[in-house]
Amino acid sequence: DQAQPGGPNHAFGQSGVIEFDDAPFVPKKPWQYAIYKPMKKTGLASWESSHTRFLNGDHPQTIAMSPANGRPIQVATVVGHILEGMVQGRAVPLKLLADAFPPPNREVWEKLQKIEIETGIDVAKDPSSSGKNGEKFTKTEFLSPIMGEHFSKIPYNERSDQDKQKFGLWCQHLDWYMALRRVGYHPHFID
Repeated sequence: DQAQPGGPNHAFGQSGVIEFDDAPFVPKKPWQYAIYKPMKKTGLASWESSHTRFLNGDHPQTIAMSPANGRPIQVATVVGHILEGMVQGRAVPLKLLADAFPPPNREVWEKLQKIEIETGIDVAKDPSSSGKNGEKFTKTEFLSPIMGEHFSKIPYNERSDQDKQKFGLWCQHLDWYMALRRVGYHPHFID
């Protein structure tokens, strides 16, 4: 039930989903490379409003339509804010979040693990030097085994709609994967 048609797991079927507890997940500590950057205007980090509203019961879609700054944002951005809260050491009701925005299933998780192993890019290490050859980590570089080496060389405005959609889907998977890996969460998959 967690993967909806057209949702992040649609292309991979609905089996092998992560089983989350009903209780919010609280990381033992923030990710060691998490940087808290409050904005001067509010004194809060950009992700905090979305995270707080989600904890108070707002659906990510609702938050996206009426964020703190007043300009609508993508649901994926809201989910990224909520996951950033977890990386920063805050509690997140992962089961509720997964119902709203499905995490990677087993097949996708294993593809992402395989990329880490084959490329040597560790998503839980320092992003300023965890890319290939000690360079800065980028999603485009990490996902190049899936997107193809040519993809990163194509300027964004020249990419096909199909490539943009595929990349966006894999970025959604990667956001969940990175957040869970960075807080030491070991998923249990159910079929």
